[in-house]
Amino acid sequence: MKNIEIAKILYNIADLLELQNIQFKPRAYRNAARGIENLAEDIAKTNLEEIPGVGKHIAAKIQEYLETGKLKYYNKLKKQVKVDVEQLNLIPGLGPKKIKLLYKKLKIKNIKDLEKAIKKNKLQSLPGFKEKTVNNLLEGIELFKLNVKRFPYQEISPIAEKIKKELSKHKAVKKIIIAGSYRRKKATIGDLDFLIVSSKPKEVMKAFISQDKVKKVLAQGVTKSSILLNNNLQIDLRVVKAIEYGAALLYFTGSKRHNIKLRKIALRLGYTLNEYGLYTLNKDKLIASKTEKEIYKKLGLKYVQPEERR
Repeated sequence: MKNIEIAKILYNIADLLELQNIQFKPRAYRNAARGIENLAEDIAKTNLEEIPGVGKHIAAKIQEYLETGKLKYYNKLKKQVKVDVEQLNLIPGLGPKKIKLLYKKLKIKNIKDLEKAIKKNKLQSLPGFKEKTVNNLLEGIELFKLNVKRFPYQEISPIAEKIKKELSKHKAVKKIIIAGSYRRKKATIGDLDFLIVSSKPKEVMKAFISQDKVKKVLAQGVTKSSILLNNNLQIDLRVVKAIEYGAALLYFTGSKRHNIKLRKIALRLGYTLNEYGLYTLNKDKLIASKTEKEIYKKLGLKYVQPEERR
């Protein structure tokens, strides 16, 4: 299936149009990309104009790509706009607004330019680029250099389940689950997000970073660590308390848009929702946190299966 591939191209077109200060069109391409991302079937076997967000003109471009493997309009835009949005979009934390700002203020066109600007401390003067954000970008660049990629779900599943089985044997692990896009059963997986309930996080972290086939320890903390396997698959681990399990699982399962929607609903009801629980707005009373179903119920919603959280 070329669904993800085509969706990425449409997102890139939207970014290139935005860099040219073209109005309305970027939104149309992003809407089409989201519609394709949410397709359950192969786009090649679909009536393109029935996909939400895909109109006649975008459908024609998709058809051209399906038939030829190329898209003249996309190639034309890349020649007009010298910013390598394909490359920059591979860095976590960089979105269209930040890419546009970086180009406008610092003439950053690619990852090489970005890395140079970071090392010369040029980003901190820009709005939205705090120290933590800049550090995350630098870490993303390092991962890019290590050739971290997305993997088909079927390819990752045996690896994920084996790691889960091995970690579950540790006496300090009370409960373990794989969250993120893996739990949502996305067609491709960029990384694995493990969630573990334990009262002894240090012991769990030691076991996690000491696994076979660990190429590099990217980060190690008390409740959060990240590793890179020999196949360049990144695995993140969060250790939480039993009382926080439901809220953490809901948060780290995503999707990001689904979480934003839930937080908006919580605010309308006079609550605040984060990875630790559902609280009253002043955070003086915990409403729900132990299970996902409990949180959905308090929000007046039916439980949404992970693969439907879009």
